[in-house]
Amino acid sequence: MKTLLAFLFLSLIAVATSQAQDCMGMTLKTGMGFEMTNYNPKDKPIGKMTYQVNKVSKEGGATVVDVTVQMQDEKGKQQPSYSVRYTCNGNELVADLSGMMQAMQTSLKDMEVRMKSNKLVYPGKLSVGQTLADGELDADMVSRGNTMMQMNMKMTNRKVDSKETVTTPAGTFDTYKVSSDMNVENRVMGMPIRSTLRTVSYRADNQLFDVKSETYNKNGKLMGYSLLSKVN
Repeated sequence: MKTLLAFLFLSLIAVATSQAQDCMGMTLKTGMGFEMTNYNPKDKPIGKMTYQVNKVSKEGGATVVDVTVQMQDEKGKQQPSYSVRYTCNGNELVADLSGMMQAMQTSLKDMEVRMKSNKLVYPGKLSVGQTLADGELDADMVSRGNTMMQMNMKMTNRKVDSKETVTTPAGTFDTYKVSSDMNVENRVMGMPIRSTLRTVSYRADNQLFDVKSETYNKNGKLMGYSLLSKVN
C-alpha cells in the first residue's frame, strides 16, 4: 500500500482542439500518450500506468493540460481511472492531484473526499544543488458528516542532486536527479498510521512525466521503481 501511494503521488497526472502548445521546452497536445511500467526490487514488472492527454488549453496565459490516468496490476486488471491537471505558466509546472483522491472515493462507498491541499511544483529550470518547494496532498474522507479517515502525504527536502543519463524502454534521456523525503500519515477513526519513505525521480527538460522514479523505505532499501516505457 505504501509503495502504491508513492507511485500515485509521483505520478506525480472531452477531446478538444489538437493544436499543440509549447511551454517550458515541452510540446503539449491533445492525444499524446505515455506509459510507465512499475517494477519490484527484483526487476519484475508489477503493473503499468497509462496517461492520455485529453485536453490542452489556455487559461489566463497559462497552458492547462488535462490527463486521464489508468492503472493496471501485473495481471492486467484495471483500477478506476482518475484525472490530473497540470498548469504550466512558463516558469513552473504545477500538478493538481485531487483526481487521484476521487478515484479512491470510487472504491470507498458512501465516502466523500474533501481536499485541503494538493500541489506539487517543478520549476521551469532545474540546476544541480537547487532546493525545490515542498509538495503536499491532504484530504479527509467523510461519511454522513463524520470524518472517517484523514490522509496526508508530504514531500520535503526536495533537492536536485545531479545530472544523469537514463535509458528506459522509451529511449535515452538527459535528466536531473531529484531526491525527497515522503512522510505519510493516515488517521483512521483518529488512530494515526505513519510511515517515512525516500523518493528519487529523474526528470528530463522536455518530458511532462518523470523518466524514472524510485521508492525506498526509511532504512534505504529499494521498495520499487517505475520507468517511462512508451511515448506516443
